Amino acid sequence: MIDEQIYRRFNHTVAACFVVYFLFPQEIFGIERSIFIILFWLLVVTIEILRFQKGIKIIGLRDYEKNRIAGFVWFASGSCLLLGLYELDLVPQNFVIGTIIMAAYTDPLIGESAKNWGDIIGILSGLACSFAIYQIIIGGFFYPIIGSIVAVAAEKPKIKWFDDDFAMQLFPILAMSILYAYGIGPDLIDEGILIKGDA
Repeated sequence: MIDEQIYRRFNHTVAACFVVYFLFPQEIFGIERSIFIILFWLLVVTIEILRFQKGIKIIGLRDYEKNRIAGFVWFASGSCLLLGLYELDLVPQNFVIGTIIMAAYTDPLIGESAKNWGDIIGILSGLACSFAIYQIIIGGFFYPIIGSIVAVAAEKPKIKWFDDDFAMQLFPILAMSILYAYGIGPDLIDEGILIKGDA
């Protein structure tokens, strides 16, 4: 018997693999790699539509997701949006990589910590985790502090038709990218490019 909570947490962390996108060449079989972002998102949405129409059971979904958009759709949508923003040259690469990995690990950590030790520990563990990931990937302290505070704040509100799996990716990268674009934050090493040769 599968422990669905552990299964959910595991799948959430595995979602960090979206960043392998940056290892792909600019063209795959003669098609711009950015097109595959759209195709992948459409595949995820198609699966979700079939789940609603055909009653397909997906292991690990929470009870409340039965009649609403599932968390995996929200997370995939957020990651695809971030990758698309990068391809449009609107956000730095290291912000995208850091934010996708951060959201994949921080959200389940907050949930487990809050469940076992209360909301305060959940918030503190979320701040520590998100800051550590951002600091390792982006460097410095300014952007990791901003990103981690915004990410944890975005996780807390529970809105039926707007999931934290999306919010924890969208709001931190918007906050950091706006500050960076207006020169409020420090410069990024190599203009934020971690994986070279993809441009």
